[in-house]
Amino acid sequence: MKSNKILMAGALALSMVLSGGMLTGCSNSSTKDTKTTEVAKKKEVKTLGKKTKDSKSLKFTNNTGKKITVFETKSSSEENFSDNLLEDGDAVKNKEQRTLYYTVKENDKLDVKIGLQDQDKTFVFKDVDTTDTKKVDVSLKEDKVNLDVTKKDGSTATLTPSEDSAKTEDEKKDETEVKQEEKKEETAKADSSNKSNASESKKDNTASTTNTSSNKNNTGSSKPSNSSNSSNSNSSKPAEHTHNWVAQYKTVNVPEKGHNEQVLVQAAYDEQVPVTEMKAYSICSTCGADITGNTSAHVKNHVMIGDDKGGYYTEWRETVVGYNTVHHDAVYETRYVVDSPATTKQELTGYKCSGCGKTKAN
Repeated sequence: MKSNKILMAGALALSMVLSGGMLTGCSNSSTKDTKTTEVAKKKEVKTLGKKTKDSKSLKFTNNTGKKITVFETKSSSEENFSDNLLEDGDAVKNKEQRTLYYTVKENDKLDVKIGLQDQDKTFVFKDVDTTDTKKVDVSLKEDKVNLDVTKKDGSTATLTPSEDSAKTEDEKKDETEVKQEEKKEETAKADSSNKSNASESKKDNTASTTNTSSNKNNTGSSKPSNSSNSSNSNSSKPAEHTHNWVAQYKTVNVPEKGHNEQVLVQAAYDEQVPVTEMKAYSICSTCGADITGNTSAHVKNHVMIGDDKGGYYTEWRETVVGYNTVHHDAVYETRYVVDSPATTKQELTGYKCSGCGKTKAN
């Protein structure tokens, strides 16, 4: 009976050693496979733009639910955007992450233009500050693309597109055509007014020349009686000119007026951050059950029912043992609000006679 107990104890010890070795081998293999998969995933991340010694990089993710088919960038002081960084047939799929390489001039910020598939409008974001930016998520809210920026310190901000960037190309074209037509009409009116003034002035000059010529002819002819001369002199005198004053205006550009406002982006909140420790757990080698604190009775039960395997092994697990409260302050961003848009007005400069062209001050 005593020898049987010794043999049983030896069998249990041998089983534990073999099981521990097999588990360690599986664990190492699983870790290698995981690392290989992570490396492969990192290699799959596509890029936009060209990587140069002067370029900066930025990771962004498409969270719009649609494909991004237009992605253009420029330095904030430049007038025109670059060509589409997405080649024909290429698109940033939903949930896809890419690395953007871009170059901006010194003291400049980044301007971004984004367009979605099957939409004829694009969204422009001006003066994007990428300093200490960790990542950018492209989202879609109320049919407008937004940029959700996360800084390296954990703070976040949502950037909205410029007011006119969401207009379609046809709408922008129509506005341009309307402005050109208005400009043509103003030019035509000005030309017509100038021609009318010149014509009236010419008529007055012609009448004056005719009267002078008539008086000269009368002087060269045979002398009439005194009464006849007096009569001719009165009849050739021109009528007194009456000025017709026409108001003169000039077009004055009135610049846009606005102010900056602090807008709440994220309210203050407290976050419960778990505190973990590595703890040892006893795992049954036969059934995989957690038998921490009950190893002897559990193993004995397997032996009693005739299981070939017995024993257990130790597994270290990260276990939550408590929570720390981390406070996050409210996040604000500065936004420019237009109080009155840019416009033009007609300013009175003086008056001009439509007949003789004489002018007078206002």
